[in-house]
Amino acid sequence: MSHPTAFAPLANRAFLALWTANLLSNTGGWMATTGAAWEMTSLTPEPIFVALLASANMLPMFLFCFPAGVLADRFDRRLYIIVCQFWMMGVAAALAVLAFLGLLDHWTLLGLVFCMGLGNAMNAPAWHAVVPEIVSGPMLRPAIALNSAGFNLARTVGPVIGQILLSLVGVFLLFAINATTYIGVIFAMSSWKRSAEARASQRREGFVEAARSGIAFVRNSGELKAVFARGLCFFTPGIAIGTLLPVIGRFELGLDEFAFGILYGVFGVGAVAAAMAMPLINRLLGPDRANIWAMGVHAAATLVAALVMTPYVVGACVALSGACWITVIANNGTSVQMILPNFMRARGMAVHQMVFFGSMVVGSLMWGKIATLIGTQAALILSAALLVPFTVLAAWIRLPRSTLPRT
Repeated sequence: MSHPTAFAPLANRAFLALWTANLLSNTGGWMATTGAAWEMTSLTPEPIFVALLASANMLPMFLFCFPAGVLADRFDRRLYIIVCQFWMMGVAAALAVLAFLGLLDHWTLLGLVFCMGLGNAMNAPAWHAVVPEIVSGPMLRPAIALNSAGFNLARTVGPVIGQILLSLVGVFLLFAINATTYIGVIFAMSSWKRSAEARASQRREGFVEAARSGIAFVRNSGELKAVFARGLCFFTPGIAIGTLLPVIGRFELGLDEFAFGILYGVFGVGAVAAAMAMPLINRLLGPDRANIWAMGVHAAATLVAALVMTPYVVGACVALSGACWITVIANNGTSVQMILPNFMRARGMAVHQMVFFGSMVVGSLMWGKIATLIGTQAALILSAALLVPFTVLAAWIRLPRSTLPRT
């Protein structure tokens, strides 16, 4: 049996249109995210506020992702996503106006970033659920990897462009550009026609009934629990370098706006490279062992970055970190997609996102506080040390061996 290439899903016109629109939207999003991080370090030098900024974006995923999954399984997912895009466009526009008027302080910035995270939380389960409706079977794993690669390609390009514009014009322009990029996703989603079979497969349960059945499904699935446990072993201890990156770039390395954007972007370079190589990596190692290797390499990269705090070494370590993150995220996400039936897909992916972002919120707050107490370098060393026993624990938890998505 021939294996699909990394780019094979792009032959699907609907997937290509949505992937391209999402790439542009994510580029605008990363321009705004990097600009917001730089703005926060301008407003206050305390690492805890940088950690709070990251948490404000991720916390809604933990709080609201499951109700969003219930709604996405009850209503037309296409229309639901369009509504979420309009919400995020409005929040980005509000950020742009306040920044232009000079009215942004650190609390206002945190509040609006939380509102943007709320839009992402409501949107994410539906977005993940429609991917298997567009591509299926052996195309699903490379399609999910391409989505992750597109996200990280945007993470590569967005910060660099954003920091150039930030130094020339100001942070308000980054927020304004981000607001306009949602138009492409709205247009692409409006043009896509769901199949009658996909619409019919959604069960019109009441909200409470749908929530109960979703919780029961997850509780009774040992396969889902295994994926979630593997994620917890990595994301909470491993998020330190990502959370503290603004502090590392501005205060430890003394970078200017442009170099700071480059540092943010190299994470995406590593992630995109790993996504393109993932079909080969998974054939050679298998998704299970590939994830364990990724956890070990990430621990080593975090340790080296802490011990050799120079721009080039930290940049190389951040790129390796990006490759490791995309490996774990894509393989875990694919495993969850292959376990879930279509009528349960948004709720199941919502729980997956809750575990993912909940672990990162806890980790971000924890590492921000630790860095405030003992310093950034010591926090990174501790993160690397904690990853060692958690990697050993993860090796005892097997990823599901499902090979085909269920319908």
